Amino acid sequence: MTGLRQRLLVEGWSGTWDRMSRTKKVATDAMDTPLNRCLSTLDITLLGIGHMVGAGIYVLTGTVAKDTAGPAIVLSFLLAGFASFLSALCYAEFGARVPKAGSAYVYTYVTIGEFWAFVIGWNIILEHMIGAASVSRAWSGYLDSLFDGALSNATITSVGEMHSEFLAPYPDFLAFAVTLVYCAFLTMGVKGSAYFNSVFTLINLCVITFVIAVGMSYADIANWNLEGGFIPFGFSGVISGAATCFYAFVGFDSIATAGEEARDPARSIPRATLVSMSVVTVGYVMVGATLTLMVPYYTLNPAAALPDAFASHGAKWAKYVVSVGAICGMTTTLFGSLFSLPRCVYAMAADGLLFSWLARVSDKTKVPIITLILCGILSAFIALFFDIEKLVEFMSIGTLMAYTIVSASVIILRYQPASRCNIKSPSHTQATTPTPGALPTPTTPMDEMIKGDEGGELRSSCRWLIRVLGKREAGSVVAWAVVIFTTCSSALSTLLQFGGNFLTMPYPSPWAIIIAVMLVFILAISVVVIVAHRQNQIALSFSVPLVPLVPLISIFFNVGLMVHLNPMTWIRFIVWMVIGLLVYFIYGQHHSREGEPISSYSTLLTEPTPAGNTVFGAVQHTLSHVTSKITSATAEDKIPIVDEEVVGDRDL
Repeated sequence: MTGLRQRLLVEGWSGTWDRMSRTKKVATDAMDTPLNRCLSTLDITLLGIGHMVGAGIYVLTGTVAKDTAGPAIVLSFLLAGFASFLSALCYAEFGARVPKAGSAYVYTYVTIGEFWAFVIGWNIILEHMIGAASVSRAWSGYLDSLFDGALSNATITSVGEMHSEFLAPYPDFLAFAVTLVYCAFLTMGVKGSAYFNSVFTLINLCVITFVIAVGMSYADIANWNLEGGFIPFGFSGVISGAATCFYAFVGFDSIATAGEEARDPARSIPRATLVSMSVVTVGYVMVGATLTLMVPYYTLNPAAALPDAFASHGAKWAKYVVSVGAICGMTTTLFGSLFSLPRCVYAMAADGLLFSWLARVSDKTKVPIITLILCGILSAFIALFFDIEKLVEFMSIGTLMAYTIVSASVIILRYQPASRCNIKSPSHTQATTPTPGALPTPTTPMDEMIKGDEGGELRSSCRWLIRVLGKREAGSVVAWAVVIFTTCSSALSTLLQFGGNFLTMPYPSPWAIIIAVMLVFILAISVVVIVAHRQNQIALSFSVPLVPLVPLISIFFNVGLMVHLNPMTWIRFIVWMVIGLLVYFIYGQHHSREGEPISSYSTLLTEPTPAGNTVFGAVQHTLSHVTSKITSATAEDKIPIVDEEVVGDRDL
């Protein structure tokens, strides 16, 4: 080894030697993670299903059907499921690209930059924290309904009520205790926790099948033809119901969060995401249809809709079967939130954006125990004091924002030149044995790139657009088009939500029509500009079909659902973001590990990038260079330039 090093130095190959050593280290550490890679595809599929099928199906269904959508809750679930499915496709592609813990936080980090990654990560923390708290309250409320309100009455009698519109009517000590108990259970290790989740999820799926099969035997189509018809609250009620029902689907990103604990994340994450989304969407639609066909929607009891519906037909025994499923379902949903929450915090802390002690992982259980306990305590206190309805709306806004940015990132990456997306397929991972007596050949990132179309340039048939767009860096025009599309989607959704009357009156206002037409025209132009460019031809284990249409539709749906949320939700969101920005600029920016040569993303971000501004306003990345940092995080995708053992056996 010393002889080879001397020859390389003498002949001017010192840079090659340094690159050889550095690549060897990255190859060794590529799959090295303090977390435990032990989850199979089935494990994370059931994790995703369990996270999504819980309080939404047993509590949310009755509430939305009675007060928001009526029998059209079927359409609300379809709409929410469709929007979620589009986002899930984008998550699946990123899961194949970047199999690391952190979900949308990591995807944003390697695509747009650190600042926006922090924004998304901060919102994901809120999503899972409130998700755990809301499910804990639903768990407690469901158990309370089984005992005819005995638990809540006892609490109010002994402690009293909380007279505030921002808090729950009474402190829920059972929800507080349940959160802590499940948090303690998760500290035992991921494999045991996954087994526990799988058993309870399968029981829950059996109960849902029972509800659909037996409930349909009591179905009466007349319940869909009552006063007001199938859509008694109008299409605005359907959309508002979809915005609320979206809460039921947010759990699929827990699959991506488990990327660093899956055995084969590049394949398992896409498969688990698509299977779990399909199963859950069908389940929600069928349960919503069954419930509203069994009884008139206005007679539903939001606290226990399914048991009361069966009881109205004399099947009181079904109450206990449904209750078993409800407890199992809400248990797995709570498990999913508490599973994902500390892993997102861990990913951010490992990058220096949050306090470093939050990234400590137990040597015994391979779980970030300190982070898990802290997150569990915070979630327990939120469950103790806040009402489930306010928690659900507050959670949706951060989730929708994360989904929007992930969808936008898919388009941006597809239209970047392949030379900037240093991604390899497994077929290009075999190391070649050096010829005896030959010196290593200097390599560049291009030597490890998949050969194919560069991408990001105008198609030959659209070269005339250069006169309009000018000569731009490859990929930058598409990035700007995505920003314009997202902005116009927000404006159009806002106009339809708050100025819809000016468009539907007997005499529509000219200004409203002009604005709407202009926005639609700009949206169409943005799509045309994106399609006019060529995509790169990098092979992935899973790719979103029909790009850019699928991600663009996902962006439009997500933005539209965000606009329909309660204004108070936006105020609470702004307060949360102000706190997060203070954390970032006071602590995170100064302790960031982004510039370190070996960081938690050394397998993803392989070259230093000069600071700059992205089209999204990221403070530390130039978009055109960030995408060149992405490479596969699997060990096979990081092959050393020269195998040290092979070289060491040679006598030089």
